Amino acid sequence: MKRSVRSWPCLSAWRRLRTLPRDERGASAIEFALASLPIFFLFIATIEFALDMTVDVTVQIAAQAASRAGLTMTAPATGTRATQAEQIATQYLGTWKNVGATVTVTQLDYVAFSNFGSSTYKAANGPGNCGDVEMYTIQVTMPAFTGLASWFGMPTLNFQRNYIVQNEECTS
Repeated sequence: MKRSVRSWPCLSAWRRLRTLPRDERGASAIEFALASLPIFFLFIATIEFALDMTVDVTVQIAAQAASRAGLTMTAPATGTRATQAEQIATQYLGTWKNVGATVTVTQLDYVAFSNFGSSTYKAANGPGNCGDVEMYTIQVTMPAFTGLASWFGMPTLNFQRNYIVQNEECTS
């Protein structure tokens, strides 16, 4: 029995391959797959950036509130002035501690503005003396909210604010 040309399997496949470039079925699914990936990453990056900026503003507000407590010569009722500043900072930054942030507050006593920026300081445990220049540093270290930041070499995020106050002058 002689086969007709139409029934040859390879010829049928060849005809299908020739019509494939004109076939537009599934084109919108491929376009969606190609366009949705960058849009998804842009969306996640926007969320990460907004949350990071929120943490940064919160650290700034905490530093301002803690610096107001550092202006007076009155010793805190309990603990040191750095401990008091850390408690105030924790009030503002407590939400971020719930997601794995660590908050550290350090206090340095420079005695005078002329010593500021040099290595002439002492680690302060108390409020300092009358007229001393004190520097408080609030640092927040936390993991990134999304995994996107670790792709760019930032597995942890650091937010820091320094504030400098001069203790009130003593009146005699």
